[in-house]
Parts: sequence; C-alpha cells; structure tokens
Amino acid sequence: MTELLRELAREHMVPGAQLAVHVNGETFSATSGVTDVGRGDPVLSDSAFAFGSVSKVFTATLILGLVSDGDLELDAPVCEYVPELRKAADEAMPGVTLRQLLSHTGGIVADHELDDSEERSLRRYATSVATTRLLHRPGYCFSYANTGYNLLGRTVEAVTGVRWHAAVRDFVLRPLGMDPVFLHRPDGDGARRPVTSHAVRPDSGRAHPVGFFLPPTWAPASALAGSAEDLVAFARMHMGSHPAGNTVLDDTHRRAMRTPVPAADAFGMADGWGLGLARYSGPDRHTRAASASWYGHDGTVDGGSCHLRFQPETGVAVAFTSNASTGSLLWSDLVAELRLVGVPVGDYRPDVPDAPPAEWPEPTGLLGDYGNGDTRFSLRPHQGGIRLSDRTGLVADVTLHDRMIFTAQRVDAVEASYTGRFVLDGDTGTVALMQLGGRSAQRLTFAA
Repeated sequence: MTELLRELAREHMVPGAQLAVHVNGETFSATSGVTDVGRGDPVLSDSAFAFGSVSKVFTATLILGLVSDGDLELDAPVCEYVPELRKAADEAMPGVTLRQLLSHTGGIVADHELDDSEERSLRRYATSVATTRLLHRPGYCFSYANTGYNLLGRTVEAVTGVRWHAAVRDFVLRPLGMDPVFLHRPDGDGARRPVTSHAVRPDSGRAHPVGFFLPPTWAPASALAGSAEDLVAFARMHMGSHPAGNTVLDDTHRRAMRTPVPAADAFGMADGWGLGLARYSGPDRHTRAASASWYGHDGTVDGGSCHLRFQPETGVAVAFTSNASTGSLLWSDLVAELRLVGVPVGDYRPDVPDAPPAEWPEPTGLLGDYGNGDTRFSLRPHQGGIRLSDRTGLVADVTLHDRMIFTAQRVDAVEASYTGRFVLDGDTGTVALMQLGGRSAQRLTFAA
C-alpha cells in the first residue's frame, strides 16, 4: 500500500497523503510525503487533513443520534427547531424538513455566505438564510447544499443548547476515540494542526501552498479535519463493528443514513443519496448485484481532497486524504489499483457518452448566466467553444456530449473535470436549468 500510494503521489504531484484500509477485521495504513512543501515535515498516520464535505456525515450522524433520542423528528419542519426560519421570505421555506436537508432535496441555495466573513454565529447565519428564495419546492429534486448542513448545525445548537463543535466532539468524535480537529480551532491551540493544502498549477506542475477559504459559519458542512485512520474508525461505527458504535448511533438509524431517498438523483456526484451518506457502485455495477453498493462521501477544500468508502456487508472500509488539488485524480487511479488487488472499492463514474452531441440546441441556446443563491455561473463563447466561469475565479472549458451532458475542465489548476447536464423546460424546450457537480442553477439570462 505504501509503495502504491507514494508512486501515485509522485505521478499526481501530491505533496502528502494517507491511505487506510480496513479488511478482515484489521486496519492497514500507509502514508506518503510531507505536510507542507515549505517545511518538509513527514506525513504521519495521525496527521490531520481537512475532511471538507466529509464533515457533513459527522453532522448527519449527530442529527440522527438526536432523532434516535427523541429530540428531533426527521419529517418535522426545521422551523420547529430553528425559529429564524419561521418568517422566511419564501413562504415554502418553513416547510423544509430535516429529512430534506439531510438528503439535499429541500431546495435550499447551495453556498450562502454572510457579508461578514468572520461571523461565527449560526443563529445569525440562519437569520440570513431566511431572506433567500428556494430553488424549487421542497422534496422535488436533488441540489447539493452546504447551506442546508449549516442549518442542521444550527438545529443541533437550538436543541442541545451547546455549540455544534462541542456537540460533535462529545457525542460523535470522542466516543470513537477521535481527537477533534477543527479548521477554525474554537477549542484552543491543540497538538494536532491541519496540514497545509496545495494547488498544483498546470503551467509549472508544482504544488504551491494555499490557505483555507472557509467561513466559520460553514463549520457543520466542512470544518472537520483528521486522519484516514480516524475515518476508518468512523466507518466502522457505521458498519456496526466499532466497539463503541452503539453509543453513537443505533443500527436502525445507521441504516436510515444510507437508504437512498427517491428524489435524490445526485447526478454528477454519486449513484444515490440517503440521509447524509452517498451510495457508490462497485466495479460490477452493470450486473445489478446487491453487494455492489458502497457508502461514504467525498470532500474537497482549496488544495485538498478526502474520500471515504465502506461496505457494511463485507466490513471493508477505505479512506484516503491528500493535501493537493490533484488529490481527486490520485483517488481515481487508487480505486482502480485497489480493485486489481481484490478491494473492489465503490466509486462514482458518471456515464458520459463518447458520442458527439446529437440532440443539443444550438450552442447559443446554452449561453448566458445561471444562478444558485449567491453563486453565479457564466457561459460564454471562447475560441470556437464555450467557457464556464464564476465569481470565485473558476474558469473551465466546456465539452458537449450527447444527452445534454457536458464536462468542464479547469484551465487554472490541475483537477478532475466536472460533470454536468442541462435540463430543458418542458413547455418551451429551452434550457431552464444547469446541473453542475450536484448543484442546480436556474437560468437567469441569455447571451449571444
């Protein structure tokens, strides 16, 4: 494992990485490289890497634990627990349920931010979310939303009377033997510091340190850090093999977290979505074998990635962390290599047609602006093709495929390409929606 990890890390210019595999009741661990290209400290098995959106599974676990204890009800409107949402600008928002937030089907905007980037109050954050409009009626379809998980963090605080950080630390992390590490470090200067993240530039092919650009109010969605071994311990709890597992979550609610929600068509991200956990197909996906399903989550931060997979039927778990923007590319190759040696890791491979686009509208019918809350995407002509950009600095070249599917490859960093699709309005036949990386964005304007 160590030789394989280090070889792939060199190939993808990843400064540091961890891999942990739990199989046949044993956990095997490998490390590669350094925590920071400037300092050269080696990656250890307990080095803390940013989990990114894998943090959401911890928040979801916390929510289901409160449901198990009778403090919350999955199908109750969130406004019953979060008073800031009771007088929302959108009259449908008070009807959004916990189940819908957990499965990204509530219609909440994806990435709501406050004007004050240093604000830490989830109560004020929820008050601001109440001024936004829903993308669609609650429960209608899937649209990945960091905002929804930040509201779940506010739900935890409103019900327990303690901050999200303290609740996830005391109710989830410490019972599993995990030393809590938060990117915003509200508990003081701990011994474990998150490793440095790096962007790999296509022009130089070198990794450059980058900072975390994460608002404190996004903590429930993205602020945890830890090791691949920590993630395997967490996965063992979800599989029922961790000795302290039942003290965190009972089997009924563990199963509920991974049971796919019918409306949660997570195109571009996973093969299905439950109450906090994504479903991924194994290499035998086309055989429809029941044993093919794996569960977990992916996470990215600026200059890093994290991937967790586990299969309850076999008790196998795989966790990977990296501190580079190319980490997702390494993960893709790692999955293929692990499958060759008998660990059939589940992963999402979008079905992108090789055939050229046959049913597309004229390219000019795609151009324009698309919005999801504060996020704005722009599609414009560029050198005979189409270029996608947003206000964060994303710049990507778009390739059109059949079935209204497209891929977008960043031009400013070496990363895996994004997969998306356009959705037509059933009445007009024009493009009404763009889905990219699991997020839905409404058509706002047309452009020549």
